[in-house]
Amino acid sequence: MADYVCRVGSFSAQGHRSNNEDRFVVDNDQHLYMVADGMGGQDCGEQASGLAAEIIPKAVQTHFAEHHDAPSAMQHAFAEANKAIVSAGRKQPAGHRRMGTTAVVALQQANQLFVAGLGDSRAYLIRGDKVEQLTVDHSVAQALVTQGILKQEEAKNSPWSHVLHKFLGCAEMMEGADVRPYALEPGDRLVMASDGLTNHASDADLRKAIKEHPDVQDCAEYLVKFALDHGSRDNVTCVVVAFERE
Repeated sequence: MADYVCRVGSFSAQGHRSNNEDRFVVDNDQHLYMVADGMGGQDCGEQASGLAAEIIPKAVQTHFAEHHDAPSAMQHAFAEANKAIVSAGRKQPAGHRRMGTTAVVALQQANQLFVAGLGDSRAYLIRGDKVEQLTVDHSVAQALVTQGILKQEEAKNSPWSHVLHKFLGCAEMMEGADVRPYALEPGDRLVMASDGLTNHASDADLRKAIKEHPDVQDCAEYLVKFALDHGSRDNVTCVVVAFERE
């Protein structure tokens, strides 16, 4: 079993928005990494993503202490964050009760990476020239693709592409986050980002960024600037993790 040393770069930019509703977590002690993109406008979006960033790492640690395995600990953590955000939303004025946030979380244990996501923030694994999206967007447009109603290319320009049916803060959510394991190899790169980045960077752009920016902090900053330079009007957040053999 390989022992890994992780190098992590992270960067978030407000961009053209009046405030930054994105949050990220780099927990090197737990090898837990997270990106959250708040929804609901200013205070509500910031509060939702902030709650997710506060609750999920602590809840994972608590459930590990209770001898849960990684998938169970992550699922419980997502459920606790969802409950807290729904509760906080109900205390808001009537027009702001749909506060919520996306969340994508990656947890490394030995030679495995466990990834879970709700909403449309994404995680990618880059291995050599191969770029693999590890998460599924929980947008209505992507659901229509899954059902065969829309083609993938059509989904990108669909008015439903930014309408989410699963996210943290969704009181009607019947299913929680799926946690998927991935086997790591030395040299792998994990890229996690809010849609302010992924809407403006292709797989080829990610591959090029990893190749040309071996320093992970430089890479994270480059990708955020790339999205802003290529038309992103949103908050933009990126976490890049390099897995190397010890």
